[in-house]
Amino acid sequence: MRIAAGWTRSWCGPRRFNFEFPHNGFHLRRPLLEPLEGTLPEPEIWARLVRALGVIDDAELRPLREAAARGLDAYAEAFLGAVAGNPTMARLVPYVLYETLGPTLPDGMAGAAAVWGLAQKTAMTYPEAVRRAGHADGNALFEAILNSPSGVVFTAHNYEDDFALISHSDHKIALEIPEMLRDLRALSVPTPQLTTAELPIVLSVGERRAYTANDIFRDPSWRKRDADGALRVSVEDAQHLGLVDGCRARITTAAGSAEATVEITETMLPGHAALPNGFGLDYVDADGKMVLPGVAPNALTSTGWRDSYAGTPWHKHVPACIEALVGVSSRS
Repeated sequence: MRIAAGWTRSWCGPRRFNFEFPHNGFHLRRPLLEPLEGTLPEPEIWARLVRALGVIDDAELRPLREAAARGLDAYAEAFLGAVAGNPTMARLVPYVLYETLGPTLPDGMAGAAAVWGLAQKTAMTYPEAVRRAGHADGNALFEAILNSPSGVVFTAHNYEDDFALISHSDHKIALEIPEMLRDLRALSVPTPQLTTAELPIVLSVGERRAYTANDIFRDPSWRKRDADGALRVSVEDAQHLGLVDGCRARITTAAGSAEATVEITETMLPGHAALPNGFGLDYVDADGKMVLPGVAPNALTSTGWRDSYAGTPWHKHVPACIEALVGVSSRS
C-alpha cells in the first residue's frame, strides 16, 4: 500500500503487511500532513458512531484508561480481564483500543492502537517466531512497530517448521475442497438464464477506471475526465436502445434504479454495460451546495444476488434495463 497525499497527521498512514517466509514484515507509516479544518480521521468517525449508539458505557472504559497511563504491561493485564468478562467489549476491540490506549500514543498515531491487539495475537500464536525476530512479547513487538518508521520484521520462522503452520489437524495441505468440487461438477449442468426480457443487459457496477478511487475520497474536483461517472454501453446496444453519446439514461435493476450520462464505446460488448466505482457520494462544494456526482453501485445491487461463498453482491453481473431519457442530455 502507498501513502496518499490526503492522509493527515491525526491518523497514522496505511499499514503494510509483507508476508515473505521465513521473515514477515510490518510497516506502520507515519502521518504526513496536517488535517484540513473540519476533517476527521477514519477511526474517530467510527468511534463517534459507537459513542452515539451507547453500546459501551464510558465507565467501563475508565479502568482501561487508567491502566494505559501506567504502561503497556498494566494495560495488557487490564485489557485481557476486561474483554474476558464483557462480550460487548470483546466484539468492539478496535474501538476499545482506540478510546483507551490511543490517547497515550505519540501525536497523530491514536489510530495505531488497533495494532496493539494484532501484536498481542501474533505473539500468542507464534511466540517462538516473534522472539526469533527480536521481540520478547506482544508489548515489545508493538513498541518496535511504533519506533520503526521504516518497518519491522515481526516473525522469523524456521523452514523445518513450515508444515506446522498449516492449520489442519494433520498438518497437510487439503487439496479436496468439497464445496469447490460440488460446484465444478455442476458446471456440466446448464445454468438458468440470468437475464430476462425485462432486465436484458448484464451490468458491471463498480468498474475500475483511470479516475475512480475508494469511497473515502469524496471531493470530485481531482477527476480530470468522466466527472459524472458515465454509463458505458456498446455501439450495438446504443443503436438498439436509441442512445446517443452524452444523453441521459435510466438504469433499472431488481434492487433499484438510477440515472447516468451515457458514453458509447467499442470497448463494451453487446449486452453488456458498466458503471464506475467510487461515485454516488454526497459532497458539499465551496459554495455550500450539496452535489451527488454519479451513481452509487450499491443503489443497484442487493445481498439477494450474491456470491454463495463470500456473500458479496454480484457487482459485476447485475441484470439491468437501460432506457433513454428523451430530451435529456448532460451536454445540452
